[in-house]
Amino acid sequence: MKYFRDNAHSIQLGNYGEKKDPIGSKAYLSTQNHVKNEHLAKYILKGKAAVVNWKEVSDSDFGLDGIVPVYGVAIKTAVGYSYKKMSTADLRLFPFFIEAGPLQKMLNQDADGARKYLKDEGNDARIVSYVWVVMEAELSEIFSQSGGFEAGVVSGLLDLSINKSKGGVTTITLEAGSIFAYGMHKVKKWDKEMIEEMEDDFKGMS
Repeated sequence: MKYFRDNAHSIQLGNYGEKKDPIGSKAYLSTQNHVKNEHLAKYILKGKAAVVNWKEVSDSDFGLDGIVPVYGVAIKTAVGYSYKKMSTADLRLFPFFIEAGPLQKMLNQDADGARKYLKDEGNDARIVSYVWVVMEAELSEIFSQSGGFEAGVVSGLLDLSINKSKGGVTTITLEAGSIFAYGMHKVKKWDKEMIEEMEDDFKGMS
């Protein structure tokens, strides 16, 4: 799969808008708005960590200011790592996502504004359904191996929590400015004003 990096610094899970440069390697989402977190929370799933050799990634690939947000065990929000710090740290990429079926259900039942936008915008309309964040290896291990994953909304922000195997709960806050890369869905087929079928779009940069 190829994911999108451009404009990742402003992306949140549930953003929708217009995909710019649809056939180019620099394609990105120009955001219009964001589905309310309370509509997203019950459908979010966690994936598995991916190992990256950060020494093979140039600082120019990091985007805005050469700083990448990283989650650690002791803090809920991501903190900025420089290219130099990332190249020597033990880090992982970790995904959170909403599958096509639940995404379609949410758009049809809860997110009228987003659904109407996707209909009106047409072929270039997209919604962010898949995000990668950067975690310290210890935190990614907790999210990969532990159970009791839950997404909830606190003061309007999206909190993702996991029960640690040795007791206690670890929570991170997923928000704009914390996303490293993202994937999107588009509507493949409409039934009048309702979505009948969706398909994924993973045509960004590797």
